[in-house]
Amino acid sequence: MEKAVFADRVHKMQACLTKKKIDAALVINTTIKDPNMLYFTDLELEYCFLVIPKKGEAVFLVSALEYERAKRYSPFSSVISYKNPLQEIKKLLKGKKILGINEQYVTIFMHKALRKELQGHTFKPLQEICRALRIIKSSEEIQLLQHAAALADDIFETLCRELRSNRKKFVTETDIADFIATEAKKRGTVVSFETIVASGKNAALPHYVPQPIRLQKGFCVLDFGVRYNNYISDISRTIYFGKPSDEERHAYNKVRQANERAFAAVALKKKFSAIDAVSRSAIDYPHSLGHGIGIEVHEAPNVSPKSKDIIQENMCFTIEPGLYVPEQFGIRIEDDVWMTKTGPALLTKSSKELFSFDF
Repeated sequence: MEKAVFADRVHKMQACLTKKKIDAALVINTTIKDPNMLYFTDLELEYCFLVIPKKGEAVFLVSALEYERAKRYSPFSSVISYKNPLQEIKKLLKGKKILGINEQYVTIFMHKALRKELQGHTFKPLQEICRALRIIKSSEEIQLLQHAAALADDIFETLCRELRSNRKKFVTETDIADFIATEAKKRGTVVSFETIVASGKNAALPHYVPQPIRLQKGFCVLDFGVRYNNYISDISRTIYFGKPSDEERHAYNKVRQANERAFAAVALKKKFSAIDAVSRSAIDYPHSLGHGIGIEVHEAPNVSPKSKDIIQENMCFTIEPGLYVPEQFGIRIEDDVWMTKTGPALLTKSSKELFSFDF
């Protein structure tokens, strides 16, 4: 994205800092990486620090190892190669007593070090400010999410073609997972999280990890996504190995209808909790209806029964109802959704027909 996009993000953060009477924000990456660092800098570096004062220029502090990379690829003109980062930060914060930090990504060790080095400073949480900045997507972000979703759709369609024409090459669950990873690489990208390929009774485990075991007869849940310019897609489709019975088709259609009912119920100013309830009118499942998507696989808004979030224009999120019968089968159908001013739009467009393949 253009540097102007990141400058706009910094300006919006500064407006929030002014409103909240916080003198400066400090975003920190150690071995724990704060996704907001990626949001503001377009880089994922270990041991880097971003100081955003409520007025003036943001300063990006990085190790000597990463200095040239940060100068070349970060959107900031002020990049410092530090020797002692906390001493450098202390200088930058001179006269700025109220400091915002994102506590959930700061280690206990770093928090103690900050308290020691920055004695006399007051620390305020940044979590809600960052959440509010990222929950509504810009036009640039939506374009990236659209592209990531289109890549996932293309990979799923390619997989289905291969399963029909070259079924013998897919023996194990990991064969399918590896195929998805390879196809992502062919498209110049990577999978955005560990791909789920859960066949037979394994499909009843929502967060199953694919194994080098033979594909089992019955439903097979595929849950994967790709990353495009730091923005991700997340799609689930359920296919079938063998010939599904009428009862199995009925179970599949219940999940598909739950997905489609929830999508049809999405509307501006409606509560996400109400959409979740719509999806559960015929089935229940042990997870939320969905989650927000962006630079993280799971981010705001909250799409769950207890969500207090209200649907707003340019929010992007998933809808993924499921049906799980322990030791028998599982089904999940997940789409990425963009809330436009005229209604919801599907980012993922792959068919939701129940495709069956030889066993």
